[in-house]
Amino acid sequence: MAATRSTPYSKKKKLVAKDYAPKTLDREIKLDIPLNVLKEKRGTLPKDVDNCLQKESSLVNLLMEVTRSQENYWNNVAELQRERWREKLLEVSIPQTLVARLSPLSLTQMHKMIDATSFDANEFCHSAGLICREDVDFLTKAGGSSFANANAELEEVKENVFFDKKELRESGEMILPDLSPCKNLGAFLPRELAQMMPPFSTANVSQILNLLGISSESNMSRIMESTLELCEEKGEEGEVKRCSTSVEGMVEFVASLFGSDVDLLTDTSVVGSGQRVKVTKVSKRENIVGGKPPVTCHIFAFPYGVSYCHSIKGSEVFDLQLEVVQGNEKVRRNATAVCHYFSDGAGGNQASCHPVFGEMLLWMPRPKGD
Repeated sequence: MAATRSTPYSKKKKLVAKDYAPKTLDREIKLDIPLNVLKEKRGTLPKDVDNCLQKESSLVNLLMEVTRSQENYWNNVAELQRERWREKLLEVSIPQTLVARLSPLSLTQMHKMIDATSFDANEFCHSAGLICREDVDFLTKAGGSSFANANAELEEVKENVFFDKKELRESGEMILPDLSPCKNLGAFLPRELAQMMPPFSTANVSQILNLLGISSESNMSRIMESTLELCEEKGEEGEVKRCSTSVEGMVEFVASLFGSDVDLLTDTSVVGSGQRVKVTKVSKRENIVGGKPPVTCHIFAFPYGVSYCHSIKGSEVFDLQLEVVQGNEKVRRNATAVCHYFSDGAGGNQASCHPVFGEMLLWMPRPKGD
């Protein structure tokens, strides 16, 4: 099923690959040797000059190959997303879980989409690495991917991820969630295309469905509505949050809170997945700078990449050592947990703790001098 729109949502100055290249890179290689002339005259030249020309020709071919390689490099939207990440967070590497969600588009494809007055939804979803299938099998794990699920209640999903803070002690116990890599998460659109999509809200879900050719009666439609509702929910007291539909939007949010002095923690280990584990060591991180709480980012299920980032005043981060049974052996692994505190309605606070795993990103302000 194809979807058509009459005009793009916004028009921008058309850019080319060199506009995205770092300013420090000199990408112009001028060739002063007219190869066609040299080849015509090689038979009449002395042998030593001819050998020189052969070497010169090889050098020219090498330079031309390097130039083509650079063109391909900077015609890559994923590299554009990396460059924009580096502009905000130079000292923080993009985690591999997020690299896998970068756009597969070339700049040429992106510009064609920006300039198009209509397009085929199936082709758009395929080219941009989106998940537009209506029969997609959604995930049940909350912390690492999406709190929304077409076949599970939200509270049931949360029970698979959160644990009681009293277990954060030596000999404490907890059940780890399903730590297997998340599937069915779409790629992040580059900022230019993300800004052209209908505004990210429940009021515009029909427009997004029509644009991507997705039925309003499908599982995908229900998961989209659930994700949008979670993004629109009012935050708790002391909570700052933002849903972003581009990698650029996510890092801009983090940089707006911490600047560039930030550390990023991730954990993609699957050791102990779904098992009851024993806590053998707990250490609370004290490097909260200037009272700034950490920021946790979850990747939500949606046709294209959506990050749900939130910072809750008073949140704490703990480094853990866990004992896991594998076969007949006991092995130990490190882990990180975050505890958020919410009002219980009776003047007290209720702790909500979860491990860091999967696609989840945990950002912390970096102490000066580190």
